Amino acid sequence: MLSGERRDVVPIGNDLRALAWIGVMLIATGVGIVIKNHIDQIGPLSIALAIGIVAAACYVWIALKKHAPLDDYVVLLGALLISADVGFIETQWHLLGNDWQRHFLLLAVAHAVAAYYFGSRAVLSLSVAALAAWLGVEQRDIFRTEVELAMRAFICAGVLVLWRVLNRRPDFTPLFEHFAINVAFWGSLILTATRTARFLGLFLTLILAGGVLLLGFRSRRELFVFYAAGYALIAIDIVIVDFISEPVIAAIYLLFSTIVAITGLFVIHARFQNQHVANA
Repeated sequence: MLSGERRDVVPIGNDLRALAWIGVMLIATGVGIVIKNHIDQIGPLSIALAIGIVAAACYVWIALKKHAPLDDYVVLLGALLISADVGFIETQWHLLGNDWQRHFLLLAVAHAVAAYYFGSRAVLSLSVAALAAWLGVEQRDIFRTEVELAMRAFICAGVLVLWRVLNRRPDFTPLFEHFAINVAFWGSLILTATRTARFLGLFLTLILAGGVLLLGFRSRRELFVFYAAGYALIAIDIVIVDFISEPVIAAIYLLFSTIVAITGLFVIHARFQNQHVANA
């Protein structure tokens, strides 16, 4: 009787990954809260040592055991703890001097080594983010003009393109491409939003959008096409709205351009879907 029962196989892999990701984020957040609330009772040296030991334990655990589906999240937890530890140590003792940028470079190198050793794209993302922070892409202060900020974004995109060329792990290649494209577009949009370089920013955005659009259609990568269309529309909207003096008209234009953009993205998505069906 039991042999005749129907048994459905329920996949839980995605659920486990989601829970693992949430768990890693909660642990990392909890570490920050513990540091903030108990630094006086525990002591900065004890906190730094404890975080460093746990981070090292994550790496050693994965290095000594066979590959498992959730190993990447343990490695990510270790990398996040290292980032928190380095930031905490710099806050307390300034071992790398008064220039905070240096610790971002240290994290970029450390995370890159861990990413390649463990084959973790999540940790590689942390390395790229640290690299961008070291180059000043994510910082803006009164001593930095928008043009300089944009130039730093272009430099960061160029470094990522070079890294992508030198990369020997095919599974890491898309990550470099997505980061490089978005950072380059951020630079061009920063220029577009600057009155003194508005039309230069628009020109660079449209040129970049054309190249990414062509690459997206040739390589059949839908997200690249979305990047090109979205960033180009934002740049065009910035320039047009700047010429519209009436706020109501500007709002109507933005509403209209948004509807057109959404419609265009649906059309592009349908085209890619039809190509996938035809090639299947």
